[in-house]
Amino acid sequence: MIRWVFGIFTFFLLLEINTTACTNDLFDVSLLVTLLSKSTSVLPSLYLCLSVFVFTFFIAQWFIPQSIRFANRFQLMDHPNTRKTHLKPTPILGGVSIFISVIFALALTVSFLFVNSFSIDINFKRIFGLFSAVSLMVFFGLKDDVFDVSPLEKVVFQIITALFVIISCEVRIESFDGLFGVYELSTFFSYVFSVFVFVTVVNAFNLIDGIDGLSASVGLVSTLCFGLFFFLNDLVTQSVIMFCYSGALVSFLIFNFKKRLFLGDNGSMSLGVVIAFGVFSVITTTNELNPVERTGYFIHNSSVIILALISFPLLDTIRVFCVRLKQGKNPFSPDRNHLHHHLIRLKLSHFESTFLVVTYTLILTSVALALNSWNITSHFFVVLLLSSFIYLISWASKKKHRKYNK
Repeated sequence: MIRWVFGIFTFFLLLEINTTACTNDLFDVSLLVTLLSKSTSVLPSLYLCLSVFVFTFFIAQWFIPQSIRFANRFQLMDHPNTRKTHLKPTPILGGVSIFISVIFALALTVSFLFVNSFSIDINFKRIFGLFSAVSLMVFFGLKDDVFDVSPLEKVVFQIITALFVIISCEVRIESFDGLFGVYELSTFFSYVFSVFVFVTVVNAFNLIDGIDGLSASVGLVSTLCFGLFFFLNDLVTQSVIMFCYSGALVSFLIFNFKKRLFLGDNGSMSLGVVIAFGVFSVITTTNELNPVERTGYFIHNSSVIILALISFPLLDTIRVFCVRLKQGKNPFSPDRNHLHHHLIRLKLSHFESTFLVVTYTLILTSVALALNSWNITSHFFVVLLLSSFIYLISWASKKKHRKYNK
């Protein structure tokens, strides 16, 4: 059955490529052109983005040890069990630490800009909308860490958060850009589909947070890519937010790989909110840009690039949900069937597993960017076909398990 599916995919893929190869360049080099064409007028924004990255990193380096001591004192710990991979209780205030570090860095940065009268446009409405949602998700996630919230309550809260971000930040998916022949979406379907994508992304980053560094590392790659895109299009607010989170995530990973601090649900779900905001902002920005008379970097098939960027958490979540439903289980019931669990069974360490996933993500995203000028449907099938190779991890793990059981 799987061979037939791949055969059909390949047939339609080759058909689409054949019809578009003569009219489109194989590789898109507009990113390099845009970078080289940036004048010195953007240097203040560049310095600002680099500064907030470094600034947030050092703030988090100071604040994280304080949160670890606080968690140890009040027993805010993640205790090991048969499903989890760690062996001793570990503080779970990673999300709180990252959030407070980012807020503190943003507040000081904005104050510095005002005091020194820098002429950089900051969208306070968007900042307030996003961080109100993130703060709510941090506290809700912390409640889930301590009291184990039911899946239904969790999904309902995520839907409310999604609507809040979509409305307050004015970002949502309004078009499929011609994928499968679909362009503009109706207002109702746009909101419904945007909420669905938002909740899926939040849960995807929550579900891959099963080994050290994985969720935060994929989040780091995503925030850096989003930050670069926003910088190239002179969107200072979004780029500053993303580089702030990147700096905080780098700082967190130093402690996380030493097993001194976990993200917890308060961290993985709030990170998912930031990534979902980045996804919607990139798509919204791309829809508003003029691909002919543009001054920034235009991504032709932004939704496909984003699929490549966060394909690991998305496809792992879809795979696990389908397996659980096939087995007659609740799709939200926890187990040890995630791809990162299979990597551990292949005798890879947490760091090696995370490094493998990050490398896969960077390669797939680079390929997707290189094929940026392709027809969107063929582009989508290429990325989907390449990203589906992560299922080889599960196949290799099960084959090795059967070999040991013989």
